[in-house]
Amino acid sequence: MAATTPAAFDPKPRSLNSQDFIAGAPILAGQSVALNGVADWTVIPTVKGTTTQPVGVALYSQPTVGAKVAVAIVGSILKVCEANGAAITQGTQVQDSTVSGCVQTAVAAAGAYMLGIALSGIPANGTGYVLVNPSAKST
Repeated sequence: MAATTPAAFDPKPRSLNSQDFIAGAPILAGQSVALNGVADWTVIPTVKGTTTQPVGVALYSQPTVGAKVAVAIVGSILKVCEANGAAITQGTQVQDSTVSGCVQTAVAAAGAYMLGIALSGIPANGTGYVLVNPSAKST
């Protein structure tokens, strides 16, 4: 299948621990976000090999750079989007992908950061629940 086209969606939190950050780029609801590596408390959509460690998932869209955006952080349970057209199995780790703000099944590779664990199966190009638990870079 083809890669997902990023689009805003309701991440439908089931458990929520959130923190306000500053949007360093336009962000869509449901996108995984990472610190931008430049300015304090500033996040941008994750892109494998480009962004730093993910911190969580945007709870709403924020098109305005410099404006606040609420992010579901560690311990939250909410929906994320699958990136590459390949279903993700429940119980596996998910990581950033080359599709902005979407995730894929974790693979040991340089440049990959873990976002959390799939609590439900996530269909190809669909959404499913994860436990947000960012972890160290995969090697």
